[in-house]
Amino acid sequence: MIAIALLLALAQAPTELSIQPWTGTDFQTTTTTAAKYRLEVDGKPNATVRLRALHVENGWLAAFCTPKLCSPHEIDVQLPHSGSAVFQFELIRESLHAPKHSGATISVSDGGSISVPAAFRE
Repeated sequence: MIAIALLLALAQAPTELSIQPWTGTDFQTTTTTAAKYRLEVDGKPNATVRLRALHVENGWLAAFCTPKLCSPHEIDVQLPHSGSAVFQFELIRESLHAPKHSGATISVSDGGSISVPAAFRE
């Protein structure tokens, strides 16, 4: 019986990510010039996961934002008891010399990932 429980624990599905355009009220920690997305993270309740933004163009900044802070490029988060968390994910063009388009791939420490649609900024 213990072996079955151990196998089930090891075989849990990776954390699920979903990305959509941000439609809510902006967090106070965010910038007005960013492309904004709603990042939903669903995983094991109370688990700690690391979210990381990859494949962001040079001159762009990716940020994971909560009502209290924005973390550039990566964030460690403990999922709540529900197992679900929402972030405002931003792509910010920081340099006039940067490409006008950038997307990203968000990866999670247990193997999941999702592509972020490219943002365009002048």
